[in-house]
Amino acid sequence: MKKIFLLSTAFALAISFQACQTADKKSATTKDSVSGDTTMVNGNHVAGSESTETGIDEAGATFLRKAAVGGIMEVEAAKIAAKNAKSTEVKDFAAKMLADHTKANTELKALAQSKKVITPDALPADQQIHLDEMKKMTGAAFDKHYMDMMVTDHNKTVALFKQGTENRDQSVKEWANNTLKVIEQHDEMAKKIVAGLK
Repeated sequence: MKKIFLLSTAFALAISFQACQTADKKSATTKDSVSGDTTMVNGNHVAGSESTETGIDEAGATFLRKAAVGGIMEVEAAKIAAKNAKSTEVKDFAAKMLADHTKANTELKALAQSKKVITPDALPADQQIHLDEMKKMTGAAFDKHYMDMMVTDHNKTVALFKQGTENRDQSVKEWANNTLKVIEQHDEMAKKIVAGLK
């Protein structure tokens, strides 16, 4: 009898706990869908004011999100280049991209988490489609496409990171500064390789 009583008590507690969680989720969802500055990142609600308690402003949060997408793109494109490139120089460049951007992405993820900013874990559909098309390319045509893309991407990334270096949050500013130096090296390397490709 005692066992039955304990089991029924435990069951009742579990039900009431579940009900509380459901109520909390509902109220959170209602709040998110009502506030005007909510955006979606990978199916998660991200409020524009999410980061006020950590001192990071919306410009800092936006910078981290954009940098995350760029970093994922560099890593995924480098993986394709490692397989599909013809030139040893292009393969070596891709290996450097993979190493440097994997490191930067890990640092970015940790920084974003410390600032309570949710960053994307996957690419937007249009960029994923571009990568899927690149997988079908090989040889010299791939080398030219990939390296032209690297020049364009790094030009944009340098501009993005220069904005990041002006952020009021000290840790965002420092990470942007340190990473910018590496990205500027990539930019120079990419331009030299493109100039040498026939």
